[in-house]
Amino acid sequence: MPRQNLTNDTAPLAVVRAVERLGQNIARARIRRGLRQVDLAKKTGLALGTLKRIEEGSPTTGLSAYFTVLWALGLEQEFDNLAAPERDEEGKTLELARQPQRVRLKKGLDADF
Repeated sequence: MPRQNLTNDTAPLAVVRAVERLGQNIARARIRRGLRQVDLAKKTGLALGTLKRIEEGSPTTGLSAYFTVLWALGLEQEFDNLAAPERDEEGKTLELARQPQRVRLKKGLDADF
């Protein structure tokens, strides 16, 4: 199966909107800190064009680039909340549904007193 790159046309709408919102949030954080795009690009080691695509919310820009910019802005504490198992309500529900309904005794007696 050929590899398909995500674009605004092929990505699910919820994903496109979330990435665009993340880009807007990054741009706002950069502006609040008084950083120019070129300054933040130098701080992160990313190309200026990559930073611009991040702030536009491009779904084709690598996740590590987004994380690098968040780190440079001091927002890396947000990483821990992404897909955190304790916040995965659907996953926890499915896991509980797979649990055995009753406990079965092992065959034979345990002579370990």
